Amino acid sequence: YPSKLQEDPVAEPDYDPTFKIFKLNHDIPICESVSPNSSYRWHSMNDQEFTAYRKRLEEEVCAFMDEIEEREGKQIDYLISHHAFTNAMTGAQILERRQADGNKKLRHFNFVHGTALKMYIKEKDKDPEYPMRFLKITQDHGVFNGREKTSGIWVNSRDYIDKFIGCFPTYPRSHAVYSQIGVNQKTFCPKGSTVEKDLAKHLRDEDKAKLAGVKKVVTFVGKFADWKRLDAVLYAAAEYERSHPDVATLIVGSGPKEAIEEYEGLAKKLGLKKTFFLGPKDQPVLAELFSMSEVGLFPSYKEPFGMVFVECMACGCPTIGAKSGGPTEFVTPAQGVLVEEEGDWHTPAGGKTL
Repeated sequence: YPSKLQEDPVAEPDYDPTFKIFKLNHDIPICESVSPNSSYRWHSMNDQEFTAYRKRLEEEVCAFMDEIEEREGKQIDYLISHHAFTNAMTGAQILERRQADGNKKLRHFNFVHGTALKMYIKEKDKDPEYPMRFLKITQDHGVFNGREKTSGIWVNSRDYIDKFIGCFPTYPRSHAVYSQIGVNQKTFCPKGSTVEKDLAKHLRDEDKAKLAGVKKVVTFVGKFADWKRLDAVLYAAAEYERSHPDVATLIVGSGPKEAIEEYEGLAKKLGLKKTFFLGPKDQPVLAELFSMSEVGLFPSYKEPFGMVFVECMACGCPTIGAKSGGPTEFVTPAQGVLVEEEGDWHTPAGGKTL
């Protein structure tokens, strides 16, 4: 990972490979916010590149399906695509192609994720960074014009059913299903970890001396994208570091070089002494950090679902977030607090208010 580096699995005496890698010669294309793995937006592709990408994906998936059907001696019953964008359109094209070749029982389903919908909504709202392009392409393609090309969709937030229908109004709401997300409770559960015994090993060497006097921690986990609102976390840390010098802040996650410099620079500008940037961490480490934390602080703007909330709460740690998006559907007063939204959150003043 990413797929330009990853290789196809190799058969072993007791293992037949069950997946293939769609190889790229560039970073993973992303719909909107940057991530630690890519800042290469779909909008940076020209029409020829976009068409070639989709056609190659269709050909490679069809070839792999041929291999599977020949090996198994029967036809595939259904195809599930993820994200309501290129993969969905490709899934619909494969459906038409294979039904025309005789597989009349084949059906295509789609699992909608928040990132593509965010991109479509930005295009609808005339965001200057997202000129109207891909929403119209997807609408004109017809993948979500009805159930002919996509028999059903799942979304990971009730709020996103309305947003999906807002983009594709002719799709029947009866076949847009909310799929409740869960966590692996063998991984995310109270670990008994403590600040005193277990935190130092996760810090940068230059930060370990700053642990003196720290008894409690607040933890943020997320990619360094503006809508995750890490700046609001840092502004809050500046407040409670002054009044509660025994409380530290853990920042878990990463982003492009510019974003890392921006947020670490803001921490220095605010004079934060007990705020530690840990970089990205895998799930077992996240469970340790949540288990030792007083609270998880995740103030995202219109978070599509909010997996990190569920992971944090599963470790026995309450959460604080914003009253928008997915968390409004499951964060109760018994588990945490959702603060009122701040309309001017893009500005330093709005971030401080939040």
